[in-house]
Amino acid sequence: MVTKQKFLVYRKNPADAPRYERYEVPLKPGMSILEALFYIQDNYDSNFTFRYACRGAICGSCGMTIDKFPQLACRTQVVSVKATKKPLKLPELKFGEVPHDWDENTEILIEPLPNMEIVKDLVVEMEPFWKFYKEVQPYFVRDYNDAQPESLQTYDDARSIENLVYCILCGICWTCPVNATNPDYLGPTALAKAYRFIADTRVDDKHRADIVDRVTKDDGIPACEKHFVCNRVCPKGVRPGTAIQNIRKEHLTP
Repeated sequence: MVTKQKFLVYRKNPADAPRYERYEVPLKPGMSILEALFYIQDNYDSNFTFRYACRGAICGSCGMTIDKFPQLACRTQVVSVKATKKPLKLPELKFGEVPHDWDENTEILIEPLPNMEIVKDLVVEMEPFWKFYKEVQPYFVRDYNDAQPESLQTYDDARSIENLVYCILCGICWTCPVNATNPDYLGPTALAKAYRFIADTRVDDKHRADIVDRVTKDDGIPACEKHFVCNRVCPKGVRPGTAIQNIRKEHLTP
């Protein structure tokens, strides 16, 4: 006998009010949430819309809210959702009126990422996210004929920023309550990426100063309210809140 898992899924067409629909998906060993969504798309509604790319927790495309906890769908196992302990002190995430008969013990609730405009179903508008990301200049500035030792870095220097390099730009850290209320806030991703280059020994002083100047404006580091939700939800252990604190201590503390 095939075991089936029940899903309650957020659906929204651009011109319509949001709704929630129920589906049953036959389980198979090792099935991820992303695989379950493919089943729904293939067997129930070909118009069901969500993002994905690598299926290996590297691209960050399949971020979504699973049982009120933002996660990567490709790395979240269906059978582990109900048993997984959620981080403490997550903000309340509301996307629509969840049906009153949602059975939290048996039905898996699937919703989009929070604090972003919803385009369709589980797809959100990422343009503000990318706009703020670009503003912090997260790249190296080098002459074409770059020469050593400027390109070299010691093992210890590389290790000091290693966790920041792991950021996959999934947008899950926009669960931050500040992003929910302040549309101008650069957000944890952009600020963590900024510190990744501020702290990189290979970045020249002018470029570092340009990044610091941007992120210390009112809509950057000062706007952070130190909730540290970003640290708790990051699927790659980047700890954006810690990076923000480091910028604050190094460049804003008198």
